Amino acid sequence: MTDKPSVLDTVKTLAGIKDNLQDYVIKTLEVMTRDQLAMMVDEQSVPDKLEPIVKNVVLARFNRLGNEGYSSYSQEGESISYPSSDFDEYSLTISRYMAEQNRGKIIMW
Repeated sequence: MTDKPSVLDTVKTLAGIKDNLQDYVIKTLEVMTRDQLAMMVDEQSVPDKLEPIVKNVVLARFNRLGNEGYSSYSQEGESISYPSSDFDEYSLTISRYMAEQNRGKIIMW
């Protein structure tokens, strides 16, 4: 079994980064993403099943640096639209995970 690449290594590879100048930015985005996802699923840390989401969201956030807060961006005929949440694309996966965790539990309101 091979070790999975870290979030840092994955983002650098996919973004074509060869130096270490952006490492702190990427690591900061990872911490922010992990904190937010763990809070969304009411866990202390990101569960293993949801790890792929961290890599994808960190890469998306890194690629969007400088355009935070925009819902879309357009320049010289190129147009980019951003989701309202970085986790929108993964809402079904997150919902399934939460449903699995709540099976057999009695929820008191």
